[in-house]
Amino acid sequence: MSGTILTEDPHMLEQIRFAQVLASQDSPVLITGESGTGKEHFAEILHGDRCPSSSQEAIRGSNFVPVNVTTLQEDLFESLLYGHKQGAFTGATRDTGGLVQLAAGGTLFLDEIGELKLTSQPKLLRFVQHKQFRKVGAAKLSAATCRIVCSTNRDLKEMIKSGEFRLDLYHRLTVFIIKTTPIRERPNDLALYIHKTHDIEPKQAKDMATKILKLTTLDGNYREVQGIMARYKLLGEFIIY
Repeated sequence: MSGTILTEDPHMLEQIRFAQVLASQDSPVLITGESGTGKEHFAEILHGDRCPSSSQEAIRGSNFVPVNVTTLQEDLFESLLYGHKQGAFTGATRDTGGLVQLAAGGTLFLDEIGELKLTSQPKLLRFVQHKQFRKVGAAKLSAATCRIVCSTNRDLKEMIKSGEFRLDLYHRLTVFIIKTTPIRERPNDLALYIHKTHDIEPKQAKDMATKILKLTTLDGNYREVQGIMARYKLLGEFIIY
């Protein structure tokens, strides 16, 4: 299902069309929505269908690099993202490329950008706006050839108000915004998902979707549905945790 989204929902179809249009650009895109609503699938659409304009360097490539920012250690953030030069710090025995280099010619997808520590956020500013970065220990800036796409399940505007997220970074990341919708607000899509991915007859899938929505709010969206259906196939009943 890579890069595809099962939906008949008008809003989601509109967002898919929007993503397909944005695939021809290299501007930053922020994908918002609850956990499990398919944000990475949207990022794959932005990456996989991209054809650069004639006025830009060809940056389309096969390198789609998804990274959950919670896995990036704060004290190693710049090294992990941009790489480092030999001797830059104790243990740096050779030049090493970072995630930006790994995504060269493709897309760097920073998942759950709202979890990025406030102290690390300024380190993204030049990279996002000017497509430039500096390896730890390097004297010169390097040019980045990857596109940056981010996602979040948090309200970044509220985080700005509370001092948890930088306003300047927000405006750099939100050149374009794609908004996903929770599956509980799309009962027909829930039935479609059950039908298509679990090989269940459409009417039964619709009945199952209705029952699931009566039992739970599906805060986990598709991930929660996967667990519910796995238990149903094994035990023959809907078990909600």
